[in-house]
Amino acid sequence: MGASKISFGRLSPAQVHAALAYYYTKTEIDADLEAEEREYNALAEQSRR
Repeated sequence: MGASKISFGRLSPAQVHAALAYYYTKTEIDADLEAEEREYNALAEQSRR
């Protein structure tokens, strides 16, 4: 059955794909966000000195 034949309620196949792609890479996204937060905190600490 093709994607155009599957019903996702009010979601389009593109929206379903976006959600699945997000959760598939969520660990990587979370790691990137944590690294950016650590870098921000380090730079903020340097600017306070």
